[in-house]
Amino acid sequence: MKPQLTILAISLALAGCGGSGGSDTSASAAPTYTVSGTVTAQNVDLQSKVCADINQNYMCDSGEPSSTANANGEFSITSTKKSILSVPLLAQVDTGIAANSTSGSASSYAYIAAPGLQKNTGNEINGISSLLAGYVADGLTIAEANNKLKAQLAKSGITISGDIQDDLSASELASLEQNVVSTIKAFKHSNRAFMLAQLSAKFDKSAADYVGGVLDNDQVTAFANFLEGELKAATALNDTGVLRYFSDIDDTQDVVEPQSSFPGQDAEYGFDKTELNANTGNGFQFAKLDSNGQVLSDDATQWACVLDQRSGLIWETKTDDENSLQYKDRQFALELPGVVTPYDQDVDLATCKTKGDAICTTQDYVEHINAINLCGKSDWRLPTFHEFYNVLDFGETEKNAGGKAYGLTYKYFPHQSVGGEYTEIGSVWNQSIIYNQYSNTAVDGGFYYNEIGTLGEDRGYISALEIYSGDVDSSDNSDSYQFPARLVSLQGK
Repeated sequence: MKPQLTILAISLALAGCGGSGGSDTSASAAPTYTVSGTVTAQNVDLQSKVCADINQNYMCDSGEPSSTANANGEFSITSTKKSILSVPLLAQVDTGIAANSTSGSASSYAYIAAPGLQKNTGNEINGISSLLAGYVADGLTIAEANNKLKAQLAKSGITISGDIQDDLSASELASLEQNVVSTIKAFKHSNRAFMLAQLSAKFDKSAADYVGGVLDNDQVTAFANFLEGELKAATALNDTGVLRYFSDIDDTQDVVEPQSSFPGQDAEYGFDKTELNANTGNGFQFAKLDSNGQVLSDDATQWACVLDQRSGLIWETKTDDENSLQYKDRQFALELPGVVTPYDQDVDLATCKTKGDAICTTQDYVEHINAINLCGKSDWRLPTFHEFYNVLDFGETEKNAGGKAYGLTYKYFPHQSVGGEYTEIGSVWNQSIIYNQYSNTAVDGGFYYNEIGTLGEDRGYISALEIYSGDVDSSDNSDSYQFPARLVSLQGK
């Protein structure tokens, strides 16, 4: 039996974390903790407010431990909260733009950051530390963040020996440091964690050279606007797809008319809202694409990809041909470069072993689909948890051969996965690795993963599964899980 935790179990486990099992300290004062360092960013007021970002929303909120740096940028924060050592440290800098609703600016302040390093002293906050913090905000460890940033710098001929957080003010990083701070100041959206993560991942893909010299305002603004567009694509939401109403007249079949005796039902609101006596809604805006990425007519009978016009994401279509690499139930072991290495026994049970090919892991599959430029795209990847959940259609009535309603809109996604050997609820891989789950039976080298059910009554159901990585001792453990994959790409990239 594979280890699995339901939402209820997760909730109970998290609730247990706040119990009274700790030692009684009522007889003595609570211990205090101190974190100190220096703001070293160029072209900012060094006498800035610095805070420990306890809730990790990448802004200094009222009540969060803070202090004001001196004229040399030196700061020291003391608190009874030990978490100040491990959460991001933020320096609040003035953008020079007054906050108001017409300017599009959410605040007159921007926040440069440093990742929490468990260091009492010697912390440094500037543009380069903000790049590391952006990677950490996106789920990477500090070691992984170092490797990512070093690889980006190497493209520009810059080599940093040792850990970058120990050399944040290196002279060869001076232009990059200024440009990063200027870009952070130019952000308009309040989703700072996402914006910072995108800046970290993509500064080296900007049309302007972020490393070779200090950029002008137009160049910085252009790239900041591009990242704002990335946020819009990543967060634009569809509706649920629910078009019908529960009725007490016949509770075995929902009806198309709103029910005055049961007001406030899902179908009465949002994009799904239907016209009276019409079973139509606009919860999703899909378009079929040919193999070159061109839009086809809505009644096309053959298509290669599906564009979600609301989010800007392009989804791979699958096939029911078992000999195709894009077969809907082809099984893969999970591999996320820099995050998850594949587990040997999961690889051994992947479909590649019976088909005699080398496409065994999700990364193998990503590389294959990118190599063939499916729909003219070469940036295919596994979807994030929210991206995949955003295309679930809870109103779909078409059923598979097993009698279970599909979880994606059948008209556009006719070939949908059953799942894996151990969980046949339509699961496909996403990037939802979670680290806030603990079990005393967890295997060293394993981690928890949010599985999304997509079939029948399991549509939208989330379970925490323990997945094994390449760090697990295969001599003492069996396989964990293998699932199919449905990849996603971003329109216009």
